[in-house]
Amino acid sequence: MLNPTCFYLPFLMFFIVVPLLSVNQSSATATVNNDAVPFIRKSCNGTEYPDTCIYVLEGDPRSRTTTDLKNLTRISMDIVYEEAIELKSLFIKAGENATDPVLKMNIRSCIGEFDIGSYHVKTYGIPYFEKGDYANANSQIGYIVGGSSNCNDTGTKLFNKEVETSFNFSCNVLDLLSMLPSGTNV
Repeated sequence: MLNPTCFYLPFLMFFIVVPLLSVNQSSATATVNNDAVPFIRKSCNGTEYPDTCIYVLEGDPRSRTTTDLKNLTRISMDIVYEEAIELKSLFIKAGENATDPVLKMNIRSCIGEFDIGSYHVKTYGIPYFEKGDYANANSQIGYIVGGSSNCNDTGTKLFNKEVETSFNFSCNVLDLLSMLPSGTNV
């Protein structure tokens, strides 16, 4: 005689597993629908380097939760600051191993550019942004744009991709800032 448990077990498993699978799919769909990717893409399409903008912002979890241009721009300023700090750190490490005097001089130049740029963004740019003075915040981001360009102009072949991304994304932040209405006339 057949054991009744053996007969009902496959049906029981089916009714337990299928609902669990549909719950996981619906929660994954909800996550995708709450994602700010369409907003990021729309905002970035108004910038000079939209591919870089989309790549950087979609890769940062902070930007994937906002659908507000002001918040997205503020997050972008943080990213520019963090990129400058990271590039400065990379050049410092490279300088420790450099033996060629010209290369050492160029590395020091890049360190200085990213040091000045990060200082201006953190000390002046972000506070200007918080006050709604986007024009002056914009001018502080310009230090990163100029620093990236100056570092590239040294001819140093170190971290070319990162320096180019820094330049492109900093230009994008300038564009995002200019999309915001300035709150003060300083």
